[in-house]
Amino acid sequence: MDIGYSGVWYTWERGNIPETNIRERLDRGLANEKWLNLFPLGNIHHLSYSTSDHCPLLINSDKVSRGSGDRNFHFEVWWTMEDSFESTLKEIWDFPTESIMGKLKKVHIGLLKWANTIKGKKGEIRQQLTKELECLMKEERVDETLAKIIDTKIHLNMEIEKEEVYWEQRARVNWLKFGDRNTTYFHNCATTRRRANIISKLSLDDGREIHDTPGIHEEAKLYFENLFNTNGIANPKEILEGIDASISTEMNDALLTPFSEDEVFKALKEMGPTKAPGPDGFLTIFFQKYWYIVGSEVLDFCLGVLNEGKAVDSANVTNIVLIPKVQNPTSMVNFRPISLCSVLYKLIAKTIANRMQNVMDSCIDQVQSAFVLGRLISDNILLTYEILHTFKQKRIGKKGYMAVKLDMSKAYDRVEWNFIKEVMNKMGFARKWIDLIMKCITSVSYTVLINGSKGRTFNPHRGLRQGDPLSPFLFLICSEGLSALMRTAKKNGLIRGARASRREPVISHLLFTDDCMMFGEATEKGAQVYERCSGQRVNFGKSAIFYSTNTTEESKVAVGRVMGVRSLSSPEKYLGLPNMVGRPKKEAFQNLSSRLLSQGGKEVFIKSVLQAIPTYAMSYFLFPRVLCEKIESVLARFWWQKGPGRRGIHWCQWKFLCRSKDEGGLGFRMMAQFNISLLAKQGWRLLNFPNSLVARVFKGKYFPDSDFLLARLGNTCSYIWRSIWATKGTLEQGLLWKVGTGSSISIRHDKWIPDYVHGRLSTSFINLHCDKVADLICRMKECRTRS
Repeated sequence: MDIGYSGVWYTWERGNIPETNIRERLDRGLANEKWLNLFPLGNIHHLSYSTSDHCPLLINSDKVSRGSGDRNFHFEVWWTMEDSFESTLKEIWDFPTESIMGKLKKVHIGLLKWANTIKGKKGEIRQQLTKELECLMKEERVDETLAKIIDTKIHLNMEIEKEEVYWEQRARVNWLKFGDRNTTYFHNCATTRRRANIISKLSLDDGREIHDTPGIHEEAKLYFENLFNTNGIANPKEILEGIDASISTEMNDALLTPFSEDEVFKALKEMGPTKAPGPDGFLTIFFQKYWYIVGSEVLDFCLGVLNEGKAVDSANVTNIVLIPKVQNPTSMVNFRPISLCSVLYKLIAKTIANRMQNVMDSCIDQVQSAFVLGRLISDNILLTYEILHTFKQKRIGKKGYMAVKLDMSKAYDRVEWNFIKEVMNKMGFARKWIDLIMKCITSVSYTVLINGSKGRTFNPHRGLRQGDPLSPFLFLICSEGLSALMRTAKKNGLIRGARASRREPVISHLLFTDDCMMFGEATEKGAQVYERCSGQRVNFGKSAIFYSTNTTEESKVAVGRVMGVRSLSSPEKYLGLPNMVGRPKKEAFQNLSSRLLSQGGKEVFIKSVLQAIPTYAMSYFLFPRVLCEKIESVLARFWWQKGPGRRGIHWCQWKFLCRSKDEGGLGFRMMAQFNISLLAKQGWRLLNFPNSLVARVFKGKYFPDSDFLLARLGNTCSYIWRSIWATKGTLEQGLLWKVGTGSSISIRHDKWIPDYVHGRLSTSFINLHCDKVADLICRMKECRTRS
């Protein structure tokens, strides 16, 4: 594999004038697994050159300096598999300590000492068990020998599993669990992750470069201190005037009910057991598995914060890790900051979030489809594609229309705390609830992790953490400011929005967290209103605008001048999907290190990763059968191959592998059938949620006088509608009326009898003098009365 580089991006250059200058990366370093295991942090530096058109390459195999700080404590999952772990933990935990943070510190120190005594013996124990098994295998088979063989195998398998768990924890491979002997694969993934996350240098705005870890720490701290420094809101009064009180007294009473132990424990069970640890180094699995030991003190701390108003500062220290957004990042803007909170804080925040999600539907506009119960990302995609399809079909008319895709710059990081407080107050949240929320987000302190070492702590003055369970809901509350401005502008006649047909509701904008699409008339006045509503949080340089076909060039120029946004001839991707049929590329299935996976691991990889790649697009578009067969061909080749470039023998057809395991198959998917199933879910939602915004839009455009099952395809429909419509037959086969009063169910024509042929009455009952099931219920009641 390519081991990466530092320095300029190219290694060869030709041409002394701009018109003929060419630069390419022709020279690179490749290494096999053995070399990468020996030098996991090795890379190549592109040196400057003067006598050749190729630059010299310097191979650097040295480790990156971690700085002078102590190595961070990380709880190891494999510790829990040791016989002596539980007794050691109980002994440490029962030692009297004033606070829970003090107890966790004691456990941290005590477990490290305990781990050092057993870690060195791991390899010796495995070697000893292997030798014992080899000797036992040569002996005669008597009862005693067979018993020893079984016992030795059990202990040896346990030691092998510990090693696999060790590397699985570092690999962060969520789709594959240990147990299939994939230690080599986990090891390779862990090495790759470690290499990718190393920061060897930072380039400053003045052209200087920082290579030492302390210097990088200081630069990162200054960057985030500036980013999290408050600037205030430009027009808070105007925004707040458009927000209505939506939280009722009953809702506030439910929110302010004292938190219970069951709520805290429920939140703990819902948290990922091996998610990346916070500053204390403990994983959620530690608290989940040993709740009977640590639970009492954890509950006292959490309920003290939630019910008694105690401080959360001690558990609210957060590590910031930097995830590269590009290959070979060199500046702070090339990294995505992720916050690693302690389990105790996340437990408190998760408990609050579980309550808060119950009222989000009442206070968040229906144009926002993220993190609200009953709303899905599919709603926005379906709505957007229908409106864009109407724009493309609109060739006549004096009024042109525009769709603006907005790019929110550093959306979470720029959220003003005081603004959240004011919006929640205007929505009608109780002061006590607001104070609890504000305590959680304002008491945070940050430390940036660079190459595993911590920098100096600092305090922010704004921003939400990506990794805090409360952040998604608080960001939705913040985004209501934009919706409020749009509603006010629409009410005052400044903007009109757009619709997919005459019968549909008017839509001015759609939101999915920080992804925003705006729709309206393509006029200079309308553009000014949209620009003012959006404010400085939008990066117009990365945003784009698409016009209906009938929009004049004059209007396009005027709108573009006001908004400073790129004009597109066809829509860009929205929420990860292209403007037409989403075709998963063949390349998405290539470059897979199948030789590192066991056959059991390959099975899970196909089910959890490969088959999931086209799932998103398949949820909205009907794939051509040829494309489905091509995907299946690639999956089958991956399953049977013995390594990269080594074709294996296909011992049976793919359709046999797609049978369930009870029928002798492996449970893989037939992609065409899977495509229909995913699309049928959209039709099911149109039937079951008729009052949702997306259902009203589709009904107004395609079946205004009937329901989805009776809808016709139409002549100028969108590809999304054509795809959903194709699943009507599948839905009709499985739909069955659930009998209530029976007044709407036809005895002969509707399917209402479970476990009966076709679900309807057979022709032998054709002379029955009834039409509705309700009539049968009434007659049965009469018979019972007479009897």
